[in-house]
Amino acid sequence: MSERYSTFKAPRGGIMTTEVGAITGELELHTAADENGLLALHIRYAGADEWYTIEGSPYQLHDARDADVLHTILIEMLHRPQP
Repeated sequence: MSERYSTFKAPRGGIMTTEVGAITGELELHTAADENGLLALHIRYAGADEWYTIEGSPYQLHDARDADVLHTILIEMLHRPQP
């Protein structure tokens, strides 16, 4: 299993979760892919205990090795300047 964590500031409008809708502020992204390439995306307020599922998660990857690259891309996209 491949797991990664990163802290970031939510873009304008926040990140949509299945449990509580959009969350904003200082957040932590957790990505985890199993050996079959099923990638789960979770988010929480930085330092909080409760994790939320990012809307649309989990995703099926073509290759489980892509999980680390996808995590990096997601964080880069979330750090883009907002229009």
